[in-house]
Amino acid sequence: MQADDPTEETQAAFAARLRALDHGAWAELYDRHHAQIWRYSYGRTGSRDAADDVAAQAFAEAISSIHRYRDQGRPILAWLYVIARNLAAKQLRRTQTDAPATHVEPSGGSPEEGLDGMVLADALGRLTNDQREVVVLRFYSGYSTREIAAAMRKREAAVYSLEVRAIAALRRQFELDGRHFPVEADKNGPLPGIDK
Repeated sequence: MQADDPTEETQAAFAARLRALDHGAWAELYDRHHAQIWRYSYGRTGSRDAADDVAAQAFAEAISSIHRYRDQGRPILAWLYVIARNLAAKQLRRTQTDAPATHVEPSGGSPEEGLDGMVLADALGRLTNDQREVVVLRFYSGYSTREIAAAMRKREAAVYSLEVRAIAALRRQFELDGRHFPVEADKNGPLPGIDK
C-alpha cells in the first residue's frame, strides 16, 4: 500500500467510517485515490471525458455500495479498482471498441518522452487482457505489485510474471517498428519459481 494509505490495523476502522458515510473519510479516500482511478480509467478508455465519467461514477458507486465492501485483507483501493474496471468495461462496450488508448500518458512520462501513443496503443492491443491490465495499473496508475495482485485477485508471483511477459512483448513490438522502448528490463530476474 502507499505510505498514506491506512495500515491493515486501521483499514477496518477506516472502512467503518466509510460505511457510516463520514464525509471526512470519503474526502480522504477521494483525495488519496482519485488520480490513480482516473489514470487507470484513461488508460482503459483512451478518452479524457470517459475517464472523468468513469472516475466520478466509480466514487459514486462506491458510496452507494459501501455496505457490500468486506475487508478480509483486501485494500479499499483494490475494491475501488474493481468498480472502475467494471465501469470502464461498460464504457468500452458502449463505444463498441475494446482498443486501448491512442494517446496514452503513463504516469512515468508523456509520449513525447519516448512513447509514441499510436505505436503504444497498437502494442497494447496485442497483449492479453491480463497483461494489459497489469501494464495499465503499473504504468498509468502507479500501483505496486502487491496492490495489483490485490486488485486482480492474483498472487504477486503471477502479477510479476504477467508484467515481465507484457514488457517483453511491448519491447519486441517497439523494436519491430524500429523504436526504442524506454522501460528497462528487470535486471533482477524473475521471482523464484517463475519462468520468463
